[in-house]
Amino acid sequence: MERDSSSRDSPRRRHAPWAMTAIVTALVALLFQGSLLPLNLAAALLAVMGLRQIHRQPERYFGRALCWIAIALVLILAILNAMLQPPGQEGVPEDVPEQRSTESL
Repeated sequence: MERDSSSRDSPRRRHAPWAMTAIVTALVALLFQGSLLPLNLAAALLAVMGLRQIHRQPERYFGRALCWIAIALVLILAILNAMLQPPGQEGVPEDVPEQRSTESL
């Protein structure tokens, strides 16, 4: 039983390592509810690197869907995080009520 010589020349395609890392990082960011900005940025950057890796070697790697899912997940988390966390006033504690000036009376 001899194997096909063409199967030795063309290796099996597999998921791109950057794509797998991107989706795992995006899922970890989901566990932290998108509150860690560096983790969100890392997931997006890894996904872009995965897309580049797949584009450069399409005969070797696949996983574009994983990259795009990671990017979409990071964007959704960023949007939801921005919507749910109101911007705070810097330097003013939230427990202290605003003081009225005596000039307005």
